[in-house]
Amino acid sequence: MTDPFAGSGWLLPRWPAPPRVRAVSTTRRGGVSVAPYDTLNLGDHVGDDPAAVRRNRVRLGEVLGLPAEPRWLQQVHGCEVLGDGEGAVPWRADAATSAVPGVVCAVLT
Repeated sequence: MTDPFAGSGWLLPRWPAPPRVRAVSTTRRGGVSVAPYDTLNLGDHVGDDPAAVRRNRVRLGEVLGLPAEPRWLQQVHGCEVLGDGEGAVPWRADAATSAVPGVVCAVLT
């Protein structure tokens, strides 16, 4: 089987989480954005081409086999945590949680 993360430099934690809980920290490798955002920019709030960001997000979802589009959270380094159905888009807080199966939370740092 081919490792979908080979060469990506992505960080996969080794922790005692339930099988349904997954985490990954991406790097800048493996996307389509051009300088200065090259290449795997996932942030739609930094001035990158929106089409490139969308393609990067789709690629991430495909590689990870995500069940749904993530809730993209812009991390603000505060103390607010958003749960299911909370907050306005774009989501801005320090963390996000969900108790709903299939909901994907993503934090943009």
